[in-house]
Amino acid sequence: MEEHRTTCEREGRYVEAEMAKNRIAELKEQNFNREQEELIFMHEQQREECEQAHIKQYQDFNEHWDNELQQAQQDDQNEILAMEEKHTQDLEQNRQHLESTLPAKYKQSTELLNLRKIQDQMAKQKSYQQAHQVQVRA
Repeated sequence: MEEHRTTCEREGRYVEAEMAKNRIAELKEQNFNREQEELIFMHEQQREECEQAHIKQYQDFNEHWDNELQQAQQDDQNEILAMEEKHTQDLEQNRQHLESTLPAKYKQSTELLNLRKIQDQMAKQKSYQQAHQVQVRA
Protein backbone atom coordinates (compact mmCIF):
# COMPACT_ATOMS: atom_id res chain seq x y z
CA MET A 1 0.00 0.00 0.00
CA GLU A 2 2.90 2.29 0.84
CA GLU A 3 4.36 1.50 -2.59
CA HIS A 4 1.12 2.51 -4.29
CA ARG A 5 1.09 5.84 -2.40
CA THR A 6 4.70 6.51 -3.44
CA THR A 7 3.92 5.68 -7.07
CA CYS A 8 0.87 7.93 -7.07
CA GLU A 9 2.93 10.75 -5.53
CA ARG A 10 5.64 10.39 -8.21
CA GLU A 11 3.09 10.36 -10.99
CA GLY A 12 1.31 13.42 -9.63
CA ARG A 13 -1.92 11.71 -8.66
CA TYR A 14 -2.16 13.49 -5.36
CA VAL A 15 -5.82 12.73 -4.65
CA GLU A 16 -5.17 9.04 -5.05
CA ALA A 17 -1.95 9.40 -2.96
CA GLU A 18 -4.01 11.18 -0.25
CA MET A 19 -6.57 8.35 -0.30
CA ALA A 20 -3.76 5.77 -0.06
CA LYS A 21 -2.19 7.73 2.82
CA ASN A 22 -5.56 7.82 4.63
CA ARG A 23 -6.11 4.14 3.97
CA ILE A 24 -2.62 3.34 5.34
CA ALA A 25 -3.36 5.41 8.46
CA GLU A 26 -6.71 3.66 8.84
CA LEU A 27 -5.10 0.23 8.47
CA LYS A 28 -2.38 1.15 10.99
CA GLU A 29 -5.04 2.29 13.46
CA GLN A 30 -7.05 -0.90 12.88
CA ASN A 31 -3.89 -2.97 13.34
CA PHE A 32 -3.04 -1.04 16.54
CA ASN A 33 -6.57 -1.53 17.89
CA ARG A 34 -6.54 -5.23 16.99
CA GLU A 35 -3.17 -5.74 18.70
CA GLN A 36 -4.38 -3.80 21.73
CA GLU A 37 -7.55 -5.92 21.92
CA GLU A 38 -5.45 -9.09 21.60
CA LEU A 39 -3.17 -7.85 24.35
CA ILE A 40 -6.15 -7.02 26.59
CA PHE A 41 -7.69 -10.42 25.81
CA MET A 42 -4.42 -12.21 26.63
CA HIS A 43 -4.07 -10.17 29.80
CA GLU A 44 -7.62 -11.06 30.87
CA GLN A 45 -7.00 -14.71 30.04
CA GLN A 46 -3.79 -14.73 32.12
CA ARG A 47 -5.60 -12.99 34.99
CA GLU A 48 -8.40 -15.58 34.90
CA GLU A 49 -5.86 -18.42 34.79
CA CYS A 50 -4.08 -16.87 37.76
CA GLU A 51 -7.36 -16.53 39.66
CA GLN A 52 -8.28 -20.13 38.87
CA ALA A 53 -4.86 -21.28 40.03
CA HIS A 54 -5.29 -19.27 43.23
CA ILE A 55 -8.74 -20.75 43.85
CA LYS A 56 -7.40 -24.26 43.22
CA GLN A 57 -4.47 -23.65 45.54
CA TYR A 58 -6.84 -22.30 48.22
CA GLN A 59 -9.13 -25.32 47.85
CA ASP A 60 -6.16 -27.70 48.03
CA PHE A 61 -4.91 -25.89 51.13
CA ASN A 62 -8.32 -26.14 52.82
CA GLU A 63 -8.72 -29.77 51.83
CA HIS A 64 -5.26 -30.58 53.18
CA TRP A 65 -5.93 -28.93 56.54
CA ASP A 66 -9.42 -30.43 56.76
CA ASN A 67 -7.79 -33.84 56.32
CA GLU A 68 -5.10 -32.97 58.87
CA LEU A 69 -7.75 -31.83 61.37
CA GLN A 70 -9.86 -34.93 60.79
CA GLN A 71 -6.80 -37.16 61.26
CA ALA A 72 -5.82 -35.31 64.44
CA GLN A 73 -9.35 -35.69 65.82
CA GLN A 74 -9.32 -39.40 64.96
CA ASP A 75 -5.93 -39.80 66.63
CA ASP A 76 -7.22 -37.96 69.71
CA GLN A 77 -10.29 -40.21 69.84
CA ASN A 78 -8.09 -43.30 69.57
CA GLU A 79 -5.85 -41.99 72.35
CA ILE A 80 -8.88 -41.32 74.57
CA LEU A 81 -10.21 -44.84 73.99
CA ALA A 82 -6.79 -46.35 74.71
CA MET A 83 -6.46 -44.26 77.87
CA GLU A 84 -9.94 -45.28 79.07
CA GLU A 85 -9.08 -48.92 78.44
CA LYS A 86 -5.78 -48.56 80.33
CA HIS A 87 -7.53 -46.85 83.25
CA THR A 88 -10.13 -49.63 83.36
CA GLN A 89 -7.37 -52.27 83.42
CA ASP A 90 -5.42 -50.36 86.09
CA LEU A 91 -8.57 -50.00 88.20
CA GLU A 92 -9.28 -53.74 87.92
CA GLN A 93 -5.66 -54.60 88.79
CA ASN A 94 -5.78 -52.30 91.82
CA ARG A 95 -9.10 -53.83 92.94
CA GLN A 96 -7.70 -57.35 92.61
CA HIS A 97 -4.54 -56.34 94.46
CA LEU A 98 -6.53 -54.79 97.30
CA GLU A 99 -8.83 -57.81 97.52
CA SER A 100 -5.84 -60.14 97.72
CA THR A 101 -3.88 -58.10 100.25
CA LEU A 102 -6.67 -56.88 102.56
CA PRO A 103 -8.08 -59.39 105.03
CA ALA A 104 -11.59 -60.64 104.37
CA LYS A 105 -12.60 -60.24 107.99
CA TYR A 106 -11.89 -56.95 109.63
CA LYS A 107 -10.45 -56.77 113.09
CA GLN A 108 -12.79 -54.96 115.43
CA SER A 109 -11.39 -52.10 117.46
CA THR A 110 -10.77 -52.45 121.17
CA GLU A 111 -13.29 -49.70 121.89
CA LEU A 112 -16.01 -51.57 119.95
CA LEU A 113 -15.16 -54.81 121.73
CA ASN A 114 -15.29 -53.02 125.08
CA LEU A 115 -18.72 -51.49 124.25
CA ARG A 116 -20.10 -54.90 123.25
CA LYS A 117 -18.84 -56.36 126.51
CA ILE A 118 -20.53 -53.55 128.47
CA GLN A 119 -23.72 -54.11 126.43
CA ASP A 120 -23.69 -57.83 127.29
CA GLN A 121 -23.09 -57.06 131.02
CA MET A 122 -26.01 -54.60 131.05
CA ALA A 123 -28.29 -57.14 129.39
CA LYS A 124 -27.30 -59.80 131.95
CA GLN A 125 -28.05 -57.33 134.75
CA LYS A 126 -31.44 -56.69 133.12
CA SER A 127 -30.61 -52.98 132.55
CA TYR A 128 -32.10 -53.03 129.12
CA GLN A 129 -32.38 -49.25 128.83
CA GLN A 130 -28.66 -48.77 129.38
CA ALA A 131 -27.84 -51.79 127.18
CA HIS A 132 -29.78 -50.19 124.36
CA GLN A 133 -27.91 -46.88 124.80
CA VAL A 134 -24.57 -48.68 124.62
CA GLN A 135 -25.79 -50.65 121.60
CA VAL A 136 -26.66 -47.41 119.80
CA ARG A 137 -23.19 -46.01 120.55
CA ALA A 138 -21.55 -49.18 119.26
